[in-house]
Amino acid sequence: MFYWILLAIVPYFIQALALAVDEFVLHYRRGLPRWERWGHPLDTLSVLLVNTLALSFSFSENLLFLFVLLGLFSCIFVTKDEWVHSKECSAFEHWLHGVLFVCHPLTFVSTCFFWILRDRPALVGFDLFVSQTGSVVLTGQVLLLSAFFAYQIIYWNFVRPPAFDSVEKSSLPVTQSVSAGPQSSV
Repeated sequence: MFYWILLAIVPYFIQALALAVDEFVLHYRRGLPRWERWGHPLDTLSVLLVNTLALSFSFSENLLFLFVLLGLFSCIFVTKDEWVHSKECSAFEHWLHGVLFVCHPLTFVSTCFFWILRDRPALVGFDLFVSQTGSVVLTGQVLLLSAFFAYQIIYWNFVRPPAFDSVEKSSLPVTQSVSAGPQSSV
């Protein structure tokens, strides 16, 4: 039965690895325009809400319905930027986004497993002593997601100078320095 717990953790690790490469390699390299500086934290928030629901409330069929609805919303919501990414990203970044899109719903399945494991371990064939594992994983997920959410807002909107949007690039005025003109006398 222990292998089920390990198997349920795998999507978290694959998603974390892919997200780390996307964030700390690709985004650092190309910078993020305004729509991504705010859009990516909103993606993280949509995942955080689903995980916070599982952490904060005892499992029930009614809350499972809400969990599934929030999870479906998040799975669709995170694809919102792909229209613009088609022009801005490399082929490797597109592939990595594909990996993230596959992992996204799988992490919700894992979260649901740990939610049930914590509150109704017999439902998934475990003893009560294993239910602490569900609490640890759910708490860890919410803490990691909260930290990443805060990082995304602070780093991309207050620490790192913004990359220009295509619209911003085209609206920048072209100016010539007065001292660089032909009538300049030095």
